[in-house]
Amino acid sequence: MGRKLNLVKHMSKQELEAKYKQEKNPRVKERLLAILLFYEGKKVSELPYIIKRSRTSIEDWIKRWNKQGYQGLIPHFTGGPKPKISDWDKVIDEIENKGMTLRDVAVYIKNSRGVTYSYKTVWYILRKKKKVKYGKPYIKNIKRPDDAEDTLKKRSSKF
Repeated sequence: MGRKLNLVKHMSKQELEAKYKQEKNPRVKERLLAILLFYEGKKVSELPYIIKRSRTSIEDWIKRWNKQGYQGLIPHFTGGPKPKISDWDKVIDEIENKGMTLRDVAVYIKNSRGVTYSYKTVWYILRKKKKVKYGKPYIKNIKRPDDAEDTLKKRSSKF
């Protein structure tokens, strides 16, 4: 059994109810509801059943309310992790027309940039985000003449 949480009353119950009614953000509204119910005398152990959130989340909201008031209930998202490589266009220019597979590209990035990416991540960035076309890597025949297309057209026109 944990220690009892006390609530700092930053505003009156009527002000809190008014704030709850006019709040547009559903996350903040849910947190305000927990604070409002705690204002009304509900126990912290009852709140998870009413609000359908875990007790630790509700305790965290109460602690943030006590420290920062209303501003403590507003979520602050960081936008996720920063990308390891920001110059993918430069990488695409470097690998263009080299007949590299996605695995080859992942190895190339590891060797040249020192950053490890999985096959799936390389595929997602190149195919979905950067719209790099699929290319089938193949070895060029060194015996092929330079004017192979012209020769083919001449020979096929005879038929």
